[in-house]
Amino acid sequence: MVILIWLLTVYFSLFTLHCYAEEPPAVITSDSLEYDGKTSIYTAIGSVKVEQGNATINSKKMRYNEKTATVFAEGDVVYDTSDISLKAETAEYNLDTKQGIFYNSEIFSKTDNLHISGTKIEKQGEKKYFFDKASLTTCDAVLPAWCFKGRNADLIIGDRLKAKDVTFNVRGLPVMYTPYIWAPILTERKTGFLTPTIGYSKTKDFYFRQPFFWAISENRDATFVLDWYSKIGIGKGLEYRYIYPGDIEGTHWLYNLNDRTTGKKIYEWRSYHVKRSSDGISAYINLNYLNEKRFYRDYSIFRHERIKRFLESTGEISLPMDDSHFYIMSRYLIDLKDGSNDSAVVQRLPEAGYVFNPYKIGPVIFSLTSSASNLWRKEGVYGQRLDINPRLSHFFGDSIVISQYLGLRETAYSLHKNELEGFKKSVQRETFDYNITASSRIIKRYENFTHAIEPSLGYTFIPWIKKDKINLPLFDSTENYSKQASGNLSITNRILDSLGEFFTLSLSQSYNGYERIRPFSPLSIAASIGRPLQLRGDIAYNSYSGRIENINSDMSMSLQRVSLNLGERYDRVQNRMFYNIDIQYTHPKNLSTALKLWYDAKGGGLRDTTLTIGYQKQCWGVTFIINRKPADEINKKPSDLTVFMTINLLGLGSLSGGK
Repeated sequence: MVILIWLLTVYFSLFTLHCYAEEPPAVITSDSLEYDGKTSIYTAIGSVKVEQGNATINSKKMRYNEKTATVFAEGDVVYDTSDISLKAETAEYNLDTKQGIFYNSEIFSKTDNLHISGTKIEKQGEKKYFFDKASLTTCDAVLPAWCFKGRNADLIIGDRLKAKDVTFNVRGLPVMYTPYIWAPILTERKTGFLTPTIGYSKTKDFYFRQPFFWAISENRDATFVLDWYSKIGIGKGLEYRYIYPGDIEGTHWLYNLNDRTTGKKIYEWRSYHVKRSSDGISAYINLNYLNEKRFYRDYSIFRHERIKRFLESTGEISLPMDDSHFYIMSRYLIDLKDGSNDSAVVQRLPEAGYVFNPYKIGPVIFSLTSSASNLWRKEGVYGQRLDINPRLSHFFGDSIVISQYLGLRETAYSLHKNELEGFKKSVQRETFDYNITASSRIIKRYENFTHAIEPSLGYTFIPWIKKDKINLPLFDSTENYSKQASGNLSITNRILDSLGEFFTLSLSQSYNGYERIRPFSPLSIAASIGRPLQLRGDIAYNSYSGRIENINSDMSMSLQRVSLNLGERYDRVQNRMFYNIDIQYTHPKNLSTALKLWYDAKGGGLRDTTLTIGYQKQCWGVTFIINRKPADEINKKPSDLTVFMTINLLGLGSLSGGK
C-alpha cells in the first residue's frame, strides 16, 4: 500500500513563525502509515522515501513529527542530493533547518570523490558537517590505499577540512601523525595555507617551504612563501596576481634569501603586466632581476632556468593604425654566464619604431620598417641609430614563379666613446638591396607515391659601400648589412604518399662575386624523414677546408609506450659539441619514467641529468625527481644530488618532500 502525504499547505499554515515559506513541499511515500493525533507523529514503515526539492531520504522505518518538522529514520538510511550521498544506520533530521545527526554513517561527495565516515556525523548546514571521529579518503576501494583519521573534524564540502590528532594511514596502517591538519577541498579559490614542501639536498641540507594563499577578491590574490634552509638561512617570497576588465592582467614576484654561509643577500624580482587591445593602445612590461647570477643554477630544479644564458627585461607600448603601427620598446639583458661583463652588453634604452604593413599598390606590394634606437652600454662604444627601410615587392608567373623585391635603406649613427676604438663620431650609410628569384615545381606521380622537385635560382645585390661607412661597432644584425653580389641555387626533393610528406632533401649554395678569396659559401644539406622515425638534420660543408663546420640533428620516435628524442649540436669554429637525450616510458600499470641528459662532448662531460619516475592510481600518485649537477671547478662548487618526492592525494592537493 502506498500512501502520499502532502504536507506543504497544512504544515506552513501551522508554523508560520518559523518563516520557511520559501521551502519546497515535502512528500513522503511508504508501504504503510500510521498517525498519532496526540503527539502529531506519523509513523511510516517499508520502503520509506521523503522527497523535498532535490533532496531525498530513504529508510526502512521513519517517524515524522508534524510540529517540529523532524524526521527520525532507521534502517539503511540514505540522504541523497545532487552533491552528496550520505548513508547511515539511524538519523535525526530537520526538513526546515537542513540540520541533523547521522549515526554510523558515511558521506560521499560526488563533485570531489570524497569518502568520509564516522560514528556520529552532525549536519550543521547546507554543506557543513562535524565529526567526533572521522576517516577521509578519495579512494573507492573498501580498504583504501590511504586515508586521514582524526577527531573533531570540521568539513565544508567544496571548501576545506579541519581536524585534530590526525594520522595518515596507508592500507590501514598509520605512517604519520600531526596534531592538526587543514586540507583544501576546493571548487574555487580560498584563503589558507597551501601544501608545505620538505626536503634535503647534498649541498643545502634540510629545507622547509610553507606558502600561504590570500584570496583578496575575485580578481586579485597573493601568495606568501617562507623558506627555511638548515644550512643557509631563511628565504621570503611574495607573489601578487590580478586581472581586470579590458584584457589587463599581471603577476609580480619578490624574493629574498640571506645566505649565512657566504654572507650574500640574494634578491629576485619578476614583474609582468599586460594590457591587450585590438583597436587601442596595447602595452606590456616584463621585468626580471637577479643580484646573484648563479641563483638559478644553484637553486632551481628546472633545467630551462639552470641553463639560461640571459635574463631579459622588456617593455613595449604599441599603437595600432589601419595599415600600420607605432611602438616604443626597451630591452635590458643580464648575462648569467660566469665571469661575464654586463657592462659590455648592448641595451636598447629605448627604441621607437614605425611599421607599415604590406600594402598592394597596383602590381607591387609596399612595406616599411623604421626604428630609432638608443644603443647603450656602460663599457665600450655606444650611441644612437636611425634605420629606415622601405621595400617594394612584385610576383608574377605560373609554372615558373618570379619574385623580386627592391629595398632602400638609410642608416645614421651618432657614436660615443668611439675614439679609442677608431670609429667616427657620426656615420651615415645609404644603400639599397635587390633580389630576384625564380622557382618552380616539377611533379611526377607514381603508383604508391609522388615525387616533387623544387628548384630555385636567386640573385641578390647590395652595392659596394665606402669603407668609412661600414667601419661600425657591432650592435646587432643591422651592422652586418654589407656589399653582396651573390647567386643562390637550391634544389628541394619531396616524396609524398597517401599520408602526406615523409621525406625531404634539400641542397643549397651561394656564390658571392665580391668575395675574391672564398666566393662560395659552405654547401648546406638538410634532410628530414617523417615516418616511422622523425629525423631532421643539416650540415654545412666548407669546400675550401674540406671539412664539415656545423652539424645539427634531431631524432624522435614513438613505439607504443616509449618515446625517444635525441639531439646533437656541433660547431667546429667555436669548438662546441652537445648532445641532448630525452627518453620517456609509460607502463600499462600506471608507471611512467622520463630521463633527460645534457652532455658536453668537448670536455665538459655530463652537465645535467634529470630522472623522473611517476606512479598514478585512482586516488593517489607519487613522483620522484632525481637531479644531478656536476662539480663546478671554476667557481669551486661541489657536485649536487637532489631527490624530490611528491605524493599526490586526489582531491586534497599534494604532500611533498625530498632527500
